[in-house]
Parts: sequence; structure tokens; C-alpha cells
Amino acid sequence: MKKLSAYIPSLIISILLVLLTICSVGVIIIDINVNAKRTITLSEKKNIAAKASEQLERKFKELSGASGIPAETYTANLDEEYLQSVINAYINEGYSALKSGEKFSVDIPENSEMNSAIEDFFNKAADETGYEKNDDFYKKLDNTKENAYKVIGEECDIYKFSALDKHGVLKPASKVYKMRPLLTFAAVGGTVLLTLFLIFVNRKEKKTIFYWTGICATIAGTIGMIPSIYLLSTKYFNAFSIKQPQIFTAYTGAMFKLTEAFMSASIAVCVAGIAMIVLYAVLGCQKTDDEPAEKTSANPEESK
Repeated sequence: MKKLSAYIPSLIISILLVLLTICSVGVIIIDINVNAKRTITLSEKKNIAAKASEQLERKFKELSGASGIPAETYTANLDEEYLQSVINAYINEGYSALKSGEKFSVDIPENSEMNSAIEDFFNKAADETGYEKNDDFYKKLDNTKENAYKVIGEECDIYKFSALDKHGVLKPASKVYKMRPLLTFAAVGGTVLLTLFLIFVNRKEKKTIFYWTGICATIAGTIGMIPSIYLLSTKYFNAFSIKQPQIFTAYTGAMFKLTEAFMSASIAVCVAGIAMIVLYAVLGCQKTDDEPAEKTSANPEESK
């Protein structure tokens, strides 16, 4: 560090290393957490199926006035386990579309109990009114079932994959999503490469490697940590204006989860950086203590 020829390159490399370290932490957190398995686990943890159930009860009550079909015909057969299976279907197909770049398409799981309840209502109504069970009758029956599944899908598509696909957002997002492995490799590989350059530049004074890498890690960790703490402490994402509770919970839950993971990783990087700086200081103190003894043994006559 005493030589200008080593100091200036080390400073430039360190600035780049700080930026790449932050990028590396970010892409690794996204790569680990943004997938179907983690998203489904989060939806179960947040009990989103219960919120979807409440919304469906409200929705079918509103529709019952126009259709004449009691809301209980649908809601009595929509338990949370079934609704979670529908939520899982949308999440799995959403990530499948992101991976493949193909058009989003989902098959909602059949609910035989609800189908039977709708059929029983139609048959009972037809028998009581003397309505002929012709092609129109069965067409209305099929349309009613189809509309019921459509309503269920709208409330269980908690990340709005269908809407994103409809508005042409999912396909461009797929191109970015498929680049995750490349971005992760580039960021982590760049971080390792810059660290090797730093080692090479300071090869004549090896202990300074701990100083530079420690400073880089501490700064990178602090930069990542401070905004994360702010976002979490102020509950920033709760300010999102999303009317549907299950969708609000899904999006804010995901954002809080990613922020928490990024903050934890940033703290770990910062702590590692501080440890390296302490190690550098310890090595520096040891060398200072050893220098007089070495000088005395090398010049015995001077000591006389």
C-alpha cells in the first residue's frame, strides 16, 4: 500500500469490486428465491388461500343477484385446500411460461363437488319450473361452470400472470428471467476475477490484500444493508395500493421476503469485511512488534 504503483490500481479495482459484490448478492438472492417452489411456500405461509376464499364469497354473492344461483352453491365446495391447488397451478404455469417464453396457459383443477352442486341446482330448477332439458339447458349449465372457474381463476391468480401475459409483459420478462444463470455467473465470476487482480497487484505486500478486500466487503455490505433496513423498518411495501387482499399479500410478501434476504446477505458480507480489516490490523501489529528484534539480531555490533 506504500507504493503508488500498487495503491492506484488497488483503489480502481476496489471501486469495481464493491459494485460487483452488490450485484452478486442481488442476483444470487433472486436466483434462490424467485422460483415456483419458493413462491408456493410463501403463499402457504401467508395463508393466501384463506384470503382468496373470503374474496370468492363476496364475489359469488354479488353475482348471485344477476344469475339467481345462491352463492353457497359455489362457496360451500371451495375449501382452502382446493383454492391452494388452484393458486399452485397458476404459479407453476407462470414460472413455466417465464422459463419457456411460451404463451401462458393454465388448466384449473376440477372441483367435482362444485360441479355436482351446480348440476343439482339446474336440475332442481328445471324440474320445479317444467323447463325442458334440451341443448340450451346444457349449454347454460356448461357456461355457468365455465364462468365459475373463470371467477375462481381471477381470484387465485395472485401474481396476475394471466394479466401480465394479456398485456404483453410476460414474454419480455421471460427473456430476462432466462438470463438469470448467465447474470449470476457473470457477477460472481467478475467478483472472483477482480479479487484475483487485487491479490496480484498486492503480491509483494500480501497482508494488504485483507485490507482492500475487507474495505470492499464492508462498503458493499453497508450499501446493501442501509436501504434494506429502511424499507423493512418503514414497511414501505405496505403503501402499495392493491385492492384485492390476496394479491396485495402476495406481492408485498414477496418484496419483503426478498428485501429481508438481501439485508441478511449484506450484513454477512459487511461482517466478513470487518473481520478481514481486523485481521489486517492484527498482522500489521505483529510485524511492527517483530521489527526491532530482527534489527538487533542483524546488527550485533550496534547493540554494543
